[in-house]
Amino acid sequence: MTAETNAADDPGSEVYIDMSDKEAVERWCKALSVTDDALWAAVQAVGTRIDKIKDFLGAGGAACQVDG
Repeated sequence: MTAETNAADDPGSEVYIDMSDKEAVERWCKALSVTDDALWAAVQAVGTRIDKIKDFLGAGGAACQVDG
């Protein structure tokens, strides 16, 4: 498991996403099962703290899931 996956699975995680790190963004998208566009939209709406992003996306990203 990656650090991103662990944080994504932790409902109380207060980890911040470094949106300037392309590889980190890719790992977060995978961990949250969202597209990069969905992640960027969430960050623009609520900031870079993962618990806020998950709340925005709904159930860890169910609102904007990646196909497959």
